[in-house]
This record gives sequence, structure tokens and C-alpha cells, in this order.
Amino acid sequence: MKRMTAFSVRVAKETLRDPVTLIFGVGLPVALLVLMSIIQRSAPVEIFAISRLAPGMAAFSLAFVAMFAAILLAKDKSTSFLLRVFASPMRPWEYIMGYALPMLPIGAAQCLICFLAALFFGLPFSGRLFLALIALLPAAAVYIAFGLLFGVVLTDKQAAPVSSILVQCAALLGGIWFDPALIGGAFETVCKALPFLHASGAAASAIAGDGTGVLRHVLWLIGWAAVLFAAAVFLFKKKMKDN
Repeated sequence: MKRMTAFSVRVAKETLRDPVTLIFGVGLPVALLVLMSIIQRSAPVEIFAISRLAPGMAAFSLAFVAMFAAILLAKDKSTSFLLRVFASPMRPWEYIMGYALPMLPIGAAQCLICFLAALFFGLPFSGRLFLALIALLPAAAVYIAFGLLFGVVLTDKQAAPVSSILVQCAALLGGIWFDPALIGGAFETVCKALPFLHASGAAASAIAGDGTGVLRHVLWLIGWAAVLFAAAVFLFKKKMKDN
């Protein structure tokens, strides 16, 4: 446990050492939220309801955490750092958790900033916002697991572009701009199977006070997180043996 904690501290320092990346990860979702809210004020009909836009953008911001995790792990893999670390008695799951744990508060902070920005555009302040933050933690775990999985299998040059595809999937399939039910068919089925829609849905259900909806979405996210972390640990273990 001490080894994993020490490793997590190092990962946190490396992540915070590049503030430009963090500012981009926070700034873009907030900028989009502000832009869509301004458009909504001028629109004759409700297009971007703040009660749906705010949780959607908070969930969308977590996709950038996946990018942070992927780039950091892939970069470590391209240097001799991991080779030196492999000499330690840490187990594969400890390495993966060491990368994951520092990313969780970063993701929570991004979601909090999105909700604080939404308060200026009509999102009511209530205890449900804190429930929404808690409901987004499993979503953060999913995105972190995606990032670590990418970091294990990709090179440092591949990690960023592939992670950007994940960001686009989160935006298009996460129900942020429109309800997938409006399109229906195979598109809606795919959205419901993937975790992106459940990430925004968990937060939206929490804000709406729908406990059953929160539980349904969170359970789906936990399942995805478990599978992705297991895959990341398995492939990381294989990488250790190869090296």
C-alpha cells in the first residue's frame, strides 16, 4: 500500500506539472457550456436545457482525464522509467491503481467547476449537485480505465490521437447535445450499451432527484469500469513479463 501511495504521488506531480493540459481539459467543457447557454437564451424554444446540459458537460469533461492518463502512461512506457520501476516488488494492479488514484480528484474537480459555471446560467443550487458529483465518480473510473488501457497498448505518439477519438465519442454518444431516443434504432441501442450516455445520465438523474435512474446508470458504469480495469491490469502484467 505504501509503495502504491508513493507511486501515486509521483503520478500526481507529473500530471500537475503540465498545467496547459489541465486548463484545456477544464476550459473547453466550461467554454462549451457557456456558449450553449448563451445560444439557449437567444433561442425561441428550449434547445439546451441547463438541467441536462450541465451534467452532460460535467460528464464530457471526464473524457479529458482519459487523455491525461493515456499520455502519461504511454510516455512513461517510452522512457526507461517503467523499466526501472518494474524492478520494484509492486504488482501490476498496484501500478494501475497508482496511475488511477491521482486522476480521480482531477476528474471530480473538473465536474465541480462545470457545475459551478452552470449556476450562473440558471442551474439551481441544491444538495442534488453533490449527489451528482458522487454519481459521476464511477464515470470518472470508466474514463480513467479507458485512458490507462490506451496507455498500455499504445505508444506515446498514438495515445493523444486515439484519446481524442474517445473525446469525440463522449460528445456524440453521451446524450449531451440531444437525446439518442430522437434518432432511435441501432444508434440508440449502441448509445445505451456504451458507458458515455450512462455517465451523463447518472448526473442528470441525480439532479432530477431520480434515485432509481442514478442506480441504473451507476451499476452499468461500475460494470464497464470493472471490465476495463481488469483488461488494463492483464495487459500491463503481460507488458511487465515481456520486458
